[in-house]
This record gives sequence, structure tokens and C-alpha cells, in this order.
Amino acid sequence: MQRAIFRDKDKCIGCYACVVACQMEHAFPPHPSFPPVAEPEGVSLTSVYRYGPFMEGNKVTQYFIPMSCMHCSDAPCIQACPKSALYKDPLTGTTMVDKEKCIGCRFCLWVCPYGAPRYNLEGKCELCDLCTKRYKEGKKKTACEAVCIASAIFSGTTEEVASHKSKKAAKKLVEGSATI
Repeated sequence: MQRAIFRDKDKCIGCYACVVACQMEHAFPPHPSFPPVAEPEGVSLTSVYRYGPFMEGNKVTQYFIPMSCMHCSDAPCIQACPKSALYKDPLTGTTMVDKEKCIGCRFCLWVCPYGAPRYNLEGKCELCDLCTKRYKEGKKKTACEAVCIASAIFSGTTEEVASHKSKKAAKKLVEGSATI
């Protein structure tokens, strides 16, 4: 069973709760800053990118795009790793990292179309693991999905995610907007 995640730019409000939840779930130390900044600092396997503000017609618009590893079915990072530190979890199909094998060469980052690999303070690769530990404990939602107040994050099997995306597309078409 392949697990997947969908992050909806049309719903994300840029609150960064997903980033903080990820840091807490994976016990990454935050890096305090002075003065405090709006975006959390430190290693996080989820990022939120802001686009805008910009003018669309006569209104000001901005988007927030939450991103992390997309767990590609034919992940280029796995193929690029010279030490085979990246692999697919047999239970979930999630792209995982064996930190003992990782040499920090960053080949995975160079080939990732999403720029998802992150590096810890030791220079080792870190990837979103779709909260595999939580999943094996019986929790259905990833940490980021569980805290998202805008319901902009949805995880599940590839079939569940595809169904969710199809329903979103159908709703947009009914509302008269063909952009997905």
C-alpha cells in the first residue's frame, strides 16, 4: 500500500502550524531568533512558501504553498544516492532515509523536483516520512495534517488522495473555475 499526501494551496493560510508540528513530532530543536520572526526556524521536513502579495485585477492576493517530500513512486533521490541510504518503506511505500548510510553528499537534493531533502546539524539527510511511526501506532493523520486548521493537508493511500483531489477538481468545475 502506497501512502501519499496532498497539500492544497487554495486552502493554506500560512499559519506554519504544520512546520511546528513537524518539528515537534520529529524532536527537531527550533533555533530561537532575536527578534522573533514570523516563520519558524530550524530543521523542518515541511516548508511553507509564500507567493505574493501581488495584484490580481483590482484585489491583492497571496498564496501559501506547504511542501514536503512527495514520496514519488519512482523517486529520483533513491536512484541518485551513491550509498543507498534512501529506500522505500515496504509497509507504506514512503521514501525513507537510513541516516547511518547517508554521507551528506546532497545528490538527493540535486535531483529532487520538489527540493524536499533537508539536512540536520550533522549534515545527514532528513525527509518527511509521512509520520510512519504515528501511522504504525494507528493514527490516521500525519502531525501536520492533524494541526492544520484550514484542512489544507490530506494524507492517505494513493487512491484516497486521488479521490480527494478528484472531488476538489469536480467542485471547482461546478463552481465555474477550471483551474486546479
